[in-house]
Amino acid sequence: MAFGLIKDDMDIDLFLTPVPLAKADLQGKTVVVIDVLRFCTTACAALAAGARAVIPTDGPGEAGEMRMKLGADMAVVAGERNGVKLESFDFGNSPAEFTKATVGGKHVVMTTTNGTGIFTRAGMAGPVLAGAIVNASKVAERVAREGKDAVIVCSGIEGGFSIEDTICGGLLIHQLATTHSVATTLNDAGSLALLLFRSNKTALKQTIEQGEHGRFLTSIGFGGDVETASAIDSMPVLPVLKDGRLVLEES
Repeated sequence: MAFGLIKDDMDIDLFLTPVPLAKADLQGKTVVVIDVLRFCTTACAALAAGARAVIPTDGPGEAGEMRMKLGADMAVVAGERNGVKLESFDFGNSPAEFTKATVGGKHVVMTTTNGTGIFTRAGMAGPVLAGAIVNASKVAERVAREGKDAVIVCSGIEGGFSIEDTICGGLLIHQLATTHSVATTLNDAGSLALLLFRSNKTALKQTIEQGEHGRFLTSIGFGGDVETASAIDSMPVLPVLKDGRLVLEES
């Protein structure tokens, strides 16, 4: 992003939707994929509950094939379209479903409307992290520790803007600048995300509840998920993409 200048700070490009990812140069950069409502929040819940891995897939067929490959006793399939659990799947995309009793020791194979497909397209970068409000500090710490330029990809809503993912991106940038004293150079979308977070940081839950996707999930009975996903650092785990699977960061 530098215009021919030699700089010591961290360039951060934030994408408000996944569309720019197709042409982005991810080589040598840290990539954070954000899907607050709900895949990345749910992945944190599953890994915190003892799942061996969360495997993002592009569609129901691929998810079913992956489960068969892993073995029905070692894997569950989870996913949704338009917020609703897919027929014949074990679980939907609600973090409340993923407990030690349901997924402990198992692989969770997932397909969702927005978030999972992005991970299958970001695999050439390293590291690739799953970011959400519930694990923001863990993600910010890892990005700071890597010290490389970063790309933050907001999953959005079916290719469009979402307020909750953008706020989460702003939260990460804010934490990098304040907690970790990282000097950053932002693209315009990153500056917008930072402003959006700082303008709403005392009312995150209310802002997300009033957003388009927050209202939709509440209308179909998942208002509790919106509240869960709005709690900063409530699931302090770090999902990292390794060999196509989100696993806990090795300590």
